Amino acid sequence: MKFGIMASGQMPEGLPDPGVFREIAAAAEGLGYDSLWCGDHLSFGNPVLEATVAVSAFAGYTTTITIGTGVLLLPLRPAALVAKQMASLDYLCGGRLICGVGVGGESQKDFDMVDVPRRERGVRTEEGIRVLRTLWAGTEASFSGRFNEFTEVRLDPPPVTPGGPPIWVGARADAALARAGRLTDGWMGYMVSPGRYAKNLAKVRGHAIDAGRDPQAITPALMIPTRVGHDGAEARAGLRRHLSKRYHAEFSAGYVDAVCLAGSPDEVSRRVAEYAAAGVRHLIFLYGGQPVEAVDQFTMLHEAVVAPRTIPAET
Repeated sequence: MKFGIMASGQMPEGLPDPGVFREIAAAAEGLGYDSLWCGDHLSFGNPVLEATVAVSAFAGYTTTITIGTGVLLLPLRPAALVAKQMASLDYLCGGRLICGVGVGGESQKDFDMVDVPRRERGVRTEEGIRVLRTLWAGTEASFSGRFNEFTEVRLDPPPVTPGGPPIWVGARADAALARAGRLTDGWMGYMVSPGRYAKNLAKVRGHAIDAGRDPQAITPALMIPTRVGHDGAEARAGLRRHLSKRYHAEFSAGYVDAVCLAGSPDEVSRRVAEYAAAGVRHLIFLYGGQPVEAVDQFTMLHEAVVAPRTIPAET
C-alpha cells in the first residue's frame, strides 16, 4: 500500500506563511511518503491555491516524491491548455507527475467565474480526458469534439512519461465511476465508508472489463479527511469542526466516524486496515486543520501507519 498527503487544498482556518508549504513538502519527502497532492477550486469561500501553480511549486520543492493534482477541475479549463501545462510539468519534474482530474460541482461559483454551464461538467471532463490522451501521444494530433477541435498540432516538449502522465479521476457518482473504468489509470474515492468504497471499486472494475480494459491496471486510491491525536475524542471533534467550516455545513459526529480517519494513532491504524481490506492501494491523508500543524500530523501518521505498513492483502 502507498501513502500520500494532501499538501495544498482548502484552508478554512486561513492562509499560512508561504514557507509552510515548502516545509510540508520537505517533511513528506524526508519521511518517505509516496506522493504529494494539490487540490483545486476557483471560488469556494475558503482560501485555496490554484492547482497547476501549486503542483509546479511542489515539483520544485522536491526531487523524488510523486506529485499530483488531487483533483484538477478539468471542465473549468481548456483541455488543450491543461495538456500543455501537464506535459511541461512532467518534463520539468522528470516524469513524477500524476494528473488527477474531476468534474467539480460543489461550488456554482467555480463555473460562473469561467462561464461554463455546471450541467456540462461531466461531458466536458470526459472529452477533456480524451484530448489529454490525444495530445500526449507524441505525434501530430487531430481532434474533433463538442468542445475541442484542432488539426495536426503537436505538443513540444512532449511529456517525459510515454503517453503522458497517468490520469486518475476523482469520482463518487455512478457516471464518474463509469468514466474511471473506461478511460483512466486510477480512481480516487473521497468521503466513503470502507463498505461503500468496495462496492464502488467493483463498479469501476466492471466498467473497465466492459470496455475491454484490464481492471487491475486501474490504481484504487482514496483521499480521506484525517486528524490524529493522543486524545482520540478531541481529534474527532477537531476534524468535525474543520469539515463544518470547510464545507459551510454542519457535519455530524456519526458522519465523520463513517467516512473519515480520526482518532488516536491506534484507532486510525485500525481504520486504515479496514480501507485496505476494501481494496484501497494508495491512501492520501487530507489533514483537517491548520496548515501549520500539518507537519506534526503527517509525522505522527507516518509513525503510526506508514512506517509499519502492516496492511493486510486484498481479499
